[in-house]
Amino acid sequence: MDWLSFKGHRKLRLLLILMGGLFFSHLNFATAGEAVPSSPSEALQYSTEVLDTLENRPRRSLSASASQRRDYLANKESWVLKPNLTLHKLLDLPSWVSLTVEERVRYETYDRPWIKDTTQGQWSVPIQSVVFGEIRPITNWRFGMEFWDARQWGPSDPNRINNGMVNTLNFTQIYGAMIERHLLDGPADAELKFGQMTMSLGSTRLIGRYAFRNTQQSYVGVQGRFRESGSGDWELTAFATDPMALLPDERDALLANDSVWNRPMTDAHFAGIHLTKQLDDHQHFEAYYYDLARLTPHQRQQTYHTPGLRLYREVQKEGFDYEIESVGQTGISPEIQAQRGPSRSFGALMEHVQIAYAWSHPWRPRLQLEWDYASPSFDPLYGISVIDFGPSGILKLFERNNINSPAWRFLFNPEKDVFVYFVHRLWWLADGRSPVGWSEAQLSDPTGRSGSYVGDTVEVAARWDLAYNLSFQAGWQILMKG
Repeated sequence: MDWLSFKGHRKLRLLLILMGGLFFSHLNFATAGEAVPSSPSEALQYSTEVLDTLENRPRRSLSASASQRRDYLANKESWVLKPNLTLHKLLDLPSWVSLTVEERVRYETYDRPWIKDTTQGQWSVPIQSVVFGEIRPITNWRFGMEFWDARQWGPSDPNRINNGMVNTLNFTQIYGAMIERHLLDGPADAELKFGQMTMSLGSTRLIGRYAFRNTQQSYVGVQGRFRESGSGDWELTAFATDPMALLPDERDALLANDSVWNRPMTDAHFAGIHLTKQLDDHQHFEAYYYDLARLTPHQRQQTYHTPGLRLYREVQKEGFDYEIESVGQTGISPEIQAQRGPSRSFGALMEHVQIAYAWSHPWRPRLQLEWDYASPSFDPLYGISVIDFGPSGILKLFERNNINSPAWRFLFNPEKDVFVYFVHRLWWLADGRSPVGWSEAQLSDPTGRSGSYVGDTVEVAARWDLAYNLSFQAGWQILMKG
């Protein structure tokens, strides 16, 4: 598919994109000393789902993650901290106080234009600075805040800049939470969280903390979690929130890294329910329903009703694992009316299927086959894409809509503190005639004469955890257009 013919470059058959992700730091000068139990008789346990090579912190990205390390309702820590120097020790803080500072610096560049009506590449230096603090003054109560400064430096006339890249000097979380064990003398523990918060549910393809992009989405409202006491064989999460609008949203203000307080979107409401059931020691089932209503910039109503199912087997040190996620979506959208005529209603589908095998070898090699599909009108809500599709900064090539994409992925750990992966993915449009087209490039051909094949992407990335609080990561991606 000669996508670049839309820009007159008919002879150009290769689009090169260089992604230099040197995360100079992830300076986690923090934690609050000893783990604080959520009740006098219970202590936090390390998650059995985390392999020992992941002990220091999540391998998914170098984004700020200190606020996600502990799950007090489940009495688990997702990864182990082994600090020699902490703010807790430096400031002589009490054991019921946590304080963390995290810093991420990244350099990104690509050398060929790929977005419609652009004539050059782009580079950027996004910087993410995050402070997380939490106090636990009494048993089963905690209060926390996360302060986020995301700014980006680059050319004066970039191809792409938005509030996924810039959101300076804002709170992402200001919350309170309380836990009640054996609620109403029943078999479930409960947690109520209220205020401004971030959320990650299930696979994070629809609701997740952004791992690669520079800014973070948050929500104002309440979240309730109910979990089977003891074994945790099931967990139910329900929430009712207003998403926060990340500000500013004007191009000149974003280029200047201006600071404007974020505000709740009073014309948007986001609610849902998510159930997780453990089928056996390693297999899990999830069912969920999310409801989002919001106004467009032209004050027209959008609604998205999104039910989904997910079945997966945890990644093992040796053997097969798999994941199947099926999502439907219905609603009304002015964009659909503009594309199709009088009706604003739509129906959409998203699928993710993967199967993988891990070998018992010191390098922990793992081969994974996967396939992703999303209808042209599918909206990924507040999900993240880097886990499947690669970088999502200035080089966000694809979103989870109008795609039909198989891939294979190879991952290994040549050393305990080194993680490497290779991905080869093929890209077709789910509907070559859809006005949505290749949405991230703003290219479409409603006649269908250009076909539906976009091309192949190849991605290679490596991460090195030099110390418990210092990591480096580099990546490279190429798009070979069809």
